[in-house]
Amino acid sequence: MAGVKNRAGAGLLADGKKTDEDSSTKNSEKKRRKKQRRSSESKNKNCTDEIRESFGISWENLRKINSQTVAWITVPGADISYPVVQAADDEYYLKHNFRGEEDLFGCIFLEHDIKKNFTESHSILYGHNIEGNMMFANLNRYEQPEFLEKCPEIEIITPKRKFLYKIFSVEQASSQSPAFEYGYKLSSPAYRRQLSILKNNSMYDTGVEPDERERMVTLITCNSRLDKEIRMAVHGICHECYGIEKAEPK
Repeated sequence: MAGVKNRAGAGLLADGKKTDEDSSTKNSEKKRRKKQRRSSESKNKNCTDEIRESFGISWENLRKINSQTVAWITVPGADISYPVVQAADDEYYLKHNFRGEEDLFGCIFLEHDIKKNFTESHSILYGHNIEGNMMFANLNRYEQPEFLEKCPEIEIITPKRKFLYKIFSVEQASSQSPAFEYGYKLSSPAYRRQLSILKNNSMYDTGVEPDERERMVTLITCNSRLDKEIRMAVHGICHECYGIEKAEPK
């Protein structure tokens, strides 16, 4: 498969345009969002409580709730632990939660045309930056090297495999960044170049060198402090994979 750049992906998760509002409108909006956050927190907790089987996750129960479940992501210590879904496009789960209900908080989703078993060279996950440290909000804490020291790894679990990634780059990614490219073969010149650029784009030296023979995962969210075209991208390189069957290079 030739490399693909998802230019639309670079524009996902955009913050809404800010406008001047009077205090009563702002207070009303705050109350509405607080109520919505509590509702979403409750729904997410219910989903989290249903994990118990393969690697501690009940895929059967999760897929009863959402048949598009493909994985579970955890960033140990960062308060990120959610099911991952994949739709036929990259728009649906921006405004629908794990139960398929309309919800501005959305849920964590995998780029629509990347293999759901995470065996491609680069898998890309998106999640909103939600007040209250929900979804991928805490990715923005990686702006500080101290947070990376506390939370240096990403875990992805599928029904057959568990992947462990070391974070090698923390990037404020523009639409021109190779953070949105995928489909290169492992060890190919194009993949080697992609890894090199992402490493060089890091806000600081993470101390981890990416291996061109290994798979990469990228977690993407927005950051209200940055230009609306910029996304926070946290890149991890796989250093361990195990499970029911060995993951073969694709």
